[in-house]
Amino acid sequence: MNDYHHFKFTPSVWIIPSFLLILIWSVFLFENSFTIDLTSHGILPRTILGIQGVVFSPFLHGSLNHIANNSIPLFVLTTALLYCYRDISLKVLCYGILFSGLITWIIGRESYHIGASSLIYVLVSFIFFKGLITQYY
Repeated sequence: MNDYHHFKFTPSVWIIPSFLLILIWSVFLFENSFTIDLTSHGILPRTILGIQGVVFSPFLHGSLNHIANNSIPLFVLTTALLYCYRDISLKVLCYGILFSGLITWIIGRESYHIGASSLIYVLVSFIFFKGLITQYY
């Protein structure tokens, strides 16, 4: 039996990561074009107001360098996730944003936390460990 029948390239493999990047870059360009600082919508640990950042923080970036450093890994990893684990990719993305944000909210330092780095770490961990576990079981 062919174990690789679930590997099928479809346009969604690159369209969804592209849409995610367009969304992140749109927020960044909006923020810079209108000189608005949305950092206060990031995660501020252990505060009621800061809990909103659990959802919003992956879409906020502080500088061009910050967003540029997150863009390529986010695109590559979401593409790999969609290609290899299509059936559970949406759950991994949603739960990854929520759980990494909540952990940051619980243990983070008293400062606003923004950026998609925690989601990138979730994706790297999931792809690596899921592949490792699948290989041996």
